[in-house]
Amino acid sequence: MMSTEEFGGRRCVVTGGAKGLGLAIGRIFAEGGADLVLCDRDQAALEQAAKEIEQFGARVETYLCDVSIPQEVETFAAAVQARGTVDVLVNNAGFYKGKQIREITLEDWDQAFSINLRSVFLMSRAFMDGMAERKYGRIVNIASVDAYIAKPTNCHYAAVKAGVISLTKSFGLELAPHGVLVNGVSPAAVATDTAKSQGWLEKRILDIPLGYVAEPEMIAQVATFLASERNRFMAGEVVIANGGLFSV
Repeated sequence: MMSTEEFGGRRCVVTGGAKGLGLAIGRIFAEGGADLVLCDRDQAALEQAAKEIEQFGARVETYLCDVSIPQEVETFAAAVQARGTVDVLVNNAGFYKGKQIREITLEDWDQAFSINLRSVFLMSRAFMDGMAERKYGRIVNIASVDAYIAKPTNCHYAAVKAGVISLTKSFGLELAPHGVLVNGVSPAAVATDTAKSQGWLEKRILDIPLGYVAEPEMIAQVATFLASERNRFMAGEVVIANGGLFSV
C-alpha cells in the first residue's frame, strides 16, 4: 500500500501528462504528495489536468512543449529547473498510428522516431545532470510490448519502442553509479481515450489471457513504483505488464 507521503517533497515531470496514462501517473504522484510538472501539446487538456490533480493538494505547473523538437525541450527544461530541482522524470509522451509497410511515409517514420524515441533521449539528457549532482533521481520510460513482437501493421512504432528499451538499458547502467535509476515499462493495450477512439481494443482483448486490457491506473502503478524510493535496486530494467500476452 502506498503511503500518502510516498512522494512528499519530490518534484516530478511527466511528458504527455495531460491525458491518458500520463494523467494517471500524475494523479498517483499527487496522491503521494509530489509537486507536478506536466508538459503536453494540448493547452486545454493541460488546464483540465491541472484542475483535476490540484484536488489532491498538489502544486501543478503546466507547460506547452513539443518533446520532439530539441529547442522546445531545451527551453522547457531550463524553465523547469530554474524554478527548482527535479527528482523524477517520466518519459510518457508517445504517438501511435498504425499503417502497413507500403503505406508508411518518411514523414510517418520521422514522426514516430522523434516523438517516441528522440524525445526520451532529449528529455533524459536535459534532466539527468541535475539528478546526478544530487546523487538521486528516477527516470521512467514508457515503452511497449510491441517492441518484442512482430508488428506487420505498425513496424515503425515497434521499431522506435525497441529503441526506447535499448536507451533505457544504456542510460540505466551509465547513470546508476550516480544514484539515478533509469527503468521502463512495456505495457500491452491500455484503455486510454485515444485507444478507445481508434477501435482496436476489443480485438486485442482476445489475445490477452487475463481477458481484459489495462486501465491507465494499472500501468501507472508500475511506473510510479519504479519512480519511488521503494525501488532501490532496479536499474536499466524494463517491466513487461501485458496481462499474460507473452513471457520472456
